[in-house]
Amino acid sequence: MKKTIIISFAVVFLIFTACKSSSTKNEQANSSDSTKTKSVANEQTFNLDTLSLKSGETFYQCVMDHEIISDKPGSCPTCGMDLSEIKKQ
Repeated sequence: MKKTIIISFAVVFLIFTACKSSSTKNEQANSSDSTKTKSVANEQTFNLDTLSLKSGETFYQCVMDHEIISDKPGSCPTCGMDLSEIKKQ
């Protein structure tokens, strides 16, 4: 009886862990796809490398999702807010 209970808990734990890891991988893939793609409508880049910008150059960043950085003004693909203009120091 004790052995059956232990095996049952182990099986439930393994199923839960497998389901949780697959959903986490899907969420990570979806979030990275939205930030690293170009919008076809206006060719807006959302994975801009700010290290390559010179001092005084302008880029645009979402105030809610700081990983969203663009070369042009527009809307954040994640939350829909307008991107804020920032000048590199």
